[in-house]
Amino acid sequence: MNQSMIKPKRLPPGGTIGIVAPAGKVDINHLHRGVADLEQMGFKVILGQHLEKSHRYFAGTDSNRANDFLAMMQNKEVDAVFCARGGSGSARILSYIEGQSIPPKILVGCSDITTLLLYLHKQYNLVTFHGPMVATPSWVVPFAPSYLFKVLSGEPIQMHTSEVTALKPGIADGILTGGCLTLICTTIGTPYEIDTEGSILFIEDTGEAPYRVDRMLYYLKTLNKLKNIRGLVIGQMPDCEKEFLPEIITELLADLDIPVLFNFPSGHGDAIYTLPIGIPVRMDTQSTSLTMLSPAVS
Repeated sequence: MNQSMIKPKRLPPGGTIGIVAPAGKVDINHLHRGVADLEQMGFKVILGQHLEKSHRYFAGTDSNRANDFLAMMQNKEVDAVFCARGGSGSARILSYIEGQSIPPKILVGCSDITTLLLYLHKQYNLVTFHGPMVATPSWVVPFAPSYLFKVLSGEPIQMHTSEVTALKPGIADGILTGGCLTLICTTIGTPYEIDTEGSILFIEDTGEAPYRVDRMLYYLKTLNKLKNIRGLVIGQMPDCEKEFLPEIITELLADLDIPVLFNFPSGHGDAIYTLPIGIPVRMDTQSTSLTMLSPAVS
């Protein structure tokens, strides 16, 4: 894995945040609540031109969503770009983005936004941020915004909660990558296929039956995407019958000598922590922690 990633500039106090919806259509009430929170924190907020549009289950047409995304990323007055929500549709805008100038800038999102995070990480060598989205319930999870802004201000943090458990013991350092498991699998065979070599891999998802989680992990294993990772961090996996998952995961990884953490709060579920993709981290199963080894911004 390439370790010389390009870090975006840190988010200054009172900076400007652009909000876009690259995927699913947005709940306007949730959006306005999130915007009000940001403004109360002292930030200036700019909304994407097509943010409140609807086209089938998308937030506007593919070109609408792509134009909003590019406009915010290219706007020199915007310090960071936050995604409103996930859903579906991020992959559909990539053909509009390909070959466009995208300067290093904070991009935050999760769920379906995993596609964009990994695309910019792979194609543009950028550090991106798997974190809470402003028009979703995860935005009001206790501490989620505070940890987000700590990371975006340049603070390396140790991430730990008592609910995290160790499935396999150990300590490991590596470059953090990953996101929503379903979306990780859809990168395979594309120009932005996830690179897991030497990584601490983070995976999470929601609403997937245990057999589907088993199938996706086995798929990644047969492609050697798990062979050379240094550690695996698994999210809270809500609505996935998670009581069955530790046995499935432990059995599938029995031949790999790597530490494994389970029930980590990021993404779907209690999205407390923001995970910077492309930054060196240390995972420690004794303290059930994940620690950033360098700032994620410059």
